[in-house]
Amino acid sequence: MSTYNDKNLSLKNIALTQFEMAREMPAAIELFANNPKNLDIQTRMLAIKINAILHNVKAEKFVLALGINDLSFMNPMFAFLHGDKKQNLDIISFDPTPYLKKSKIYDQAAKGIESTTIALSVPDIINTALKADGFLIVLLGSTETNSIRECIDAFSHQKSGFLLIHNYAIEKSPSHHLYAVERGLRILELPDGSGECLKL
Repeated sequence: MSTYNDKNLSLKNIALTQFEMAREMPAAIELFANNPKNLDIQTRMLAIKINAILHNVKAEKFVLALGINDLSFMNPMFAFLHGDKKQNLDIISFDPTPYLKKSKIYDQAAKGIESTTIALSVPDIINTALKADGFLIVLLGSTETNSIRECIDAFSHQKSGFLLIHNYAIEKSPSHHLYAVERGLRILELPDGSGECLKL
């Protein structure tokens, strides 16, 4: 059993599998993230959820939109972990190169980044992702109000996907609850401080 503390959360007597190197996601984060020790439990849980969706949802195509600059290292990380889906997985993010760990797999990971999937802004990432066909997986910071609401609008029509919101429960973060409810959806606020909206 372990303890964990960060500025938003304190846990005692818990098995923190999010940090155990014998498990897939902690090991992948350690290999790819430039500063893995800076990634809190919420960020690790978001990565685990994305990985679970890519493994367990049966879809012909996936579109993964990573709209948080510091977490763009996840672009080559998920491309590596899900190389078997290369033809069926589009990943759009900021340039991950500054956030990738310089390691033995750095060159291989850097080569795997497709220039067509690199965007310069969150609106560009979301616009590209929403135009693509496939099950949409979106990771955004809580202050990206317009982009979050574009995803909610898409989900309220025909788009299927999973919206993950980093730091959604932080006191000063904007709430998208009413906006989602008015469109027949619900954003769940989770104990780790994140928010999520799943539309099948």
